[in-house]
Amino acid sequence: MIKRSFFFTISLLVVFAIIAQIAPKVETNLAGVYQGKTLFIQNPFDKQNRDFCVESVLINEKKVALNYRLSALKLDFKDFDLYTPVKIRIVHRDSTCIPTIINPEAILFHTIFRFSAISLTDSALVWSTKGETGIGEFEVERLMNGVWVDQEIQPAIGRYEGADYTYYPNLEEGANQYRLRYNFPVGSRIKYLYSREVDFDFYPEPVEFSPKSAKTRVYLSRSTHYEIYDAGQKLVLEGQGREIDVTVLRQGQYVIYFNGKDPGTFIKE
Repeated sequence: MIKRSFFFTISLLVVFAIIAQIAPKVETNLAGVYQGKTLFIQNPFDKQNRDFCVESVLINEKKVALNYRLSALKLDFKDFDLYTPVKIRIVHRDSTCIPTIINPEAILFHTIFRFSAISLTDSALVWSTKGETGIGEFEVERLMNGVWVDQEIQPAIGRYEGADYTYYPNLEEGANQYRLRYNFPVGSRIKYLYSREVDFDFYPEPVEFSPKSAKTRVYLSRSTHYEIYDAGQKLVLEGQGREIDVTVLRQGQYVIYFNGKDPGTFIKE
């Protein structure tokens, strides 16, 4: 009888353990902008399970390395630049154990301007905005050797109801990462705001072009950045697209590069 009761108890513990593992986790979410302030989270102790409530914290989908066996968790955003948008996911055991964000105002950001969309493809970085007032500017930044480097500055249109923008990047083979920094108009209380980061793995097929002897235009197999050099190795034409107007070139032989490689030659008639 004792042995049967013992095995019954063990079986119940195993069942409860399995249920605990497969039960859906509960999340508390908060979104805002890092403004140089620390965010504090109260992490309750679950007496029934003899464990703390929070299982993990993710910022922009990356898990934060914290000591989760403390009653107070501190997010200092040490790897984030000032005015970077942040989305925080706090994963906890179940709905009976709820963490508390002590100072949510640390990341709450009050501005009507926002990036409504941003995307990166093999040919263009495209973004849209809402709430522009006055004339600001956009800085296109690229991550190079762990450092964000300015690539270009574009003036903002200043259209409150929304505006669309395009930048043609010179992608390198492999991983490419970009973001945008919007500089608010002079005199604004807020100085700047970053977009989210976008990635694109670039492994292009070689660009084909025709004709090899052209009077007016050269056509490319896909949109790309190109550079054309004359016989004296002087850069005479540069741009982005799927076709090239060569009417401005003098007659002669030229060398064309696509994204700085895959050189070919053609004759301008």
